[in-house]
Order: sequence, then structure tokens, then C-alpha cells
Amino acid sequence: MNVIVLVIGKNTFTDGNFDFKRLSVLLSDRDYEITRIRCAENAEEITDIIAESDEDDMIVAVGDTVYLAEALDKNEPGEKLPDYFSAGERTFVVMPAFDERKVKEVVIPLLNIRSKKCFNTVIFRTFGRTEEELRELLRDQMRNRNKIMFDFYPDGEECAVRVRYSRSTSSSAVNDTVNAVGDLLADCLYALKDITLAESTAELLLASGAKLSVAESFTGGGVASALIATPGMSACLRESIVAYSDHAKKKRLGVSSDVLEKLGAVSADCAFEMASGLLNDPECDIAVATTGNAGPTAERDGTVGLYYIAVGDRNAVHVFEHYYMPEDASELSGSELRRRITRSGIETALFELGKYLKNSKGANNGQG
Repeated sequence: MNVIVLVIGKNTFTDGNFDFKRLSVLLSDRDYEITRIRCAENAEEITDIIAESDEDDMIVAVGDTVYLAEALDKNEPGEKLPDYFSAGERTFVVMPAFDERKVKEVVIPLLNIRSKKCFNTVIFRTFGRTEEELRELLRDQMRNRNKIMFDFYPDGEECAVRVRYSRSTSSSAVNDTVNAVGDLLADCLYALKDITLAESTAELLLASGAKLSVAESFTGGGVASALIATPGMSACLRESIVAYSDHAKKKRLGVSSDVLEKLGAVSADCAFEMASGLLNDPECDIAVATTGNAGPTAERDGTVGLYYIAVGDRNAVHVFEHYYMPEDASELSGSELRRRITRSGIETALFELGKYLKNSKGANNGQG
């Protein structure tokens, strides 16, 4: 069965209410795809597009579906089109704005009814490795003889690896592949479901019950902002300090003048002392600190794209050195370069915090 996306209204592409990429990913998980995307401005154009389609096609109508009702002569006063219906042999799904639930609970089941094969997908959400690195790492698994397929969806420093297989594939073959992939991706894996890095780390933090304090320099509050997008974070996030200047680092966090003068604000020692300053508060269980140079030009603190993330508790504070520079950096404006480097720092801090929470035996081990 072909899946045709019927885009109704000229603003549907630009208003941000429909996520075509996400729809494509969800369909691909079940071995379906968007066959065509057609655009229409009025009922007459919709009628022509329907006439050109095959009788067993599924048409997903997005945007101003009033015109669809008019084209199908279903525009009864005071009534709206149902979520899905049949007209002749064609199946229509009405989705004015993107609705992931409707894709999973309506679109895919309807496709499954007519399909001879049904597919499942196991999702591996990774951070810190490129698509090329992941493909090389999983090369042997991708050569399996069980027709288990691998799809890669990179987004910045994140990459979703989606392992897709027919329901007729033997469970032992699937389990062997999934377990092997999980082992190979262990150092960069943050979730086994469709969830963002921030959501994954926030879930781990909420489950731990620990009190977190954050001190940010070059990330400008982005780490805390990403976490508080998850409801209930007030139970865990104790405070967030943006200590951008050296003066703030000294006054608010107790970073020593010696470190700032000799090593600079962009240094492992500075990140360590920022986190240690947070942990001086007895109500703080876990500390995260960020410091770095987001550019666009290097100042006293050296290399653009170099940054340090500190994560820890009273037992130990670990500092991670990272360097990030986009491949197309020479083509970017100064503000876009800063945005990319800052995003890298925020995501790295979230990833390292998530790893800490997974590895921690108890949320309050560092107290005392």
C-alpha cells in the first residue's frame, strides 16, 4: 500500500505544526514509507490528486482538512471529518497537525491490516559517535543473514540506531543481534526507547531522588533549562547558577584566583572547583559544572570549541575534556558557531550526568 501525504494549505510546510521527518521515521520502523507528498490549495486540486492515486492507497491529509471534506462531499454543517475513514477503496487519515499517537495507533495498524508482513523495531539512542563510526562498529551485525535491518538517524552529536526486523524472524536471532548491538554501543548508549537525551537524564534524576545543583559558564543555563522541561523537576533540581564572569566564579563558587590567573576559566581545574563549590552546600547531592570557549574567536582562554564538564558528588568529582568543532564551521556565522558549540556542551553535560546516575549505586552515597 502506498502512503501519500496530502498537504493542504500553503502554510502547512512553514508553520511547524507537522513533523514530516518524524512521520517518515515512524513509518520506516514498520517497513513502510511515504511514497509521495502532494500539495493542494483547494478542493478542486485535492479531487485531482485523489483521482491520480491508486484505489488501495492510504492518504494522510494534513493541514486545512476542511477542503478535503469539500472535495469528498463530506462537509456537513457542524460536523468534522473522523480520524480515519474509507472512500471507495482508499483509506484516509485526517491529521491537521502532527500527532504521534495517531500515527502509532491509527496509521500503522491500518497499514498492518493490509500488509503481508509486519515489522518491529528496537531503538538505540546514542550520543558522541558519528553515523560513520557507528556503522563501522556495527559492521558485522549489519551483515547478518536474518534480514535484520539497520537504520541510522543522526542529529548533531546524537544518532538513533533503529534495528528493524520482520515478526517472522526467529526470536533467538533477534535477541542475539539486539544483545550484541547493546554491548557494542554500551559506551555511547543513553536509552532504548524514543526519548531525547534531556528527557532520559531527567527521568534518571527523578528516579534517583537526588538533589542536583548546576553551575554553568559558557552553556548559559542551558543544562538546567533542558532538565526543567520535564515535569516534576522541582523535586530534584535545587539550584542553577550562571557564573559567566571570573568574578562570579570566585564569589559564588569559590574558584581560586590562582586557578583563574594561571590556568584560566576554561580549564579542568576551574570546572572541578566550580562543582566543588556547589557541593559545599549540604543540601546538594550531585553537582554539574560547565566551562568552555564557544567562540567565535579565541580570547585569553584559548581554543574555540574546547570545554570542560564536571560531574560528581562528595566521593569524587570527574572532569571531562571535550573539543567540538562542526565540519562546516568555516561556513557558519559567528552566532551559529556559538550556538552549535554551546549545544554540544549542554548535551555532553546531560550525557555525562546520565552516565553518572546509571553508574551510581545510591543517590545519596556522597553525603556526609
